[in-house]
Amino acid sequence: MKGQLKVIDLTHEIRTGMMVYPGDPGVEVNESLTHEAAFCHVDRLDMGTHTGTHIDAPYHFLAEGKRITDFPAGTFVGEGVVIDLTEKKAGEAITGEDLMPARDRVRAGDLVLLQTGWCRYFGSEEYLDHPYLSGEAAELLVKWGARIVAVDFLNVDSTRLEQWDAHPALLSEDVLIVENIANSLALDPRKRYLFSFAPLKVAGSDGGPVRAFAIER
Repeated sequence: MKGQLKVIDLTHEIRTGMMVYPGDPGVEVNESLTHEAAFCHVDRLDMGTHTGTHIDAPYHFLAEGKRITDFPAGTFVGEGVVIDLTEKKAGEAITGEDLMPARDRVRAGDLVLLQTGWCRYFGSEEYLDHPYLSGEAAELLVKWGARIVAVDFLNVDSTRLEQWDAHPALLSEDVLIVENIANSLALDPRKRYLFSFAPLKVAGSDGGPVRAFAIER
């Protein structure tokens, strides 16, 4: 249809037994009410706030940090760019040098999505060996004025090494983090997109699941 928006879904489905960060609460989706026994169908969700495609608020890492409900709705929606990092290998750090080719495309206030293609391993053991953001690269994104940094892998820091450089570097500056982006290879790094990473509005929480998507401009 002429004039119809092209919307690209970037979200993993929430389902019972899905992959979560090691040690996080497991996920269960169960029927609470059924059409047969009641007048409608209602599912019950049992899961952590960092299930699937989700956003981190500063409070996730910083005891005095802002909660997700401290940010207005407009924080989670905006224009931004995709940075092609598909050459990064398992367990390899994303450095400041890796980001520099995109310097002229990143504008202050942008939502920045790091595209490695690692989302294709979601649910497998290989997913745990994802590339990760170095502290230096995280500080560079803060300097450039990124408002949200989104990644198509489990954790902006290394899950295997359990080192924590990128989370505090971003969250201490109120730069929010979206992890477990799906379908990232559907995005063209040459284009700008309108992104939405709006979470559930859970009072005082450290983050929450999002229905992430991009609209092609």
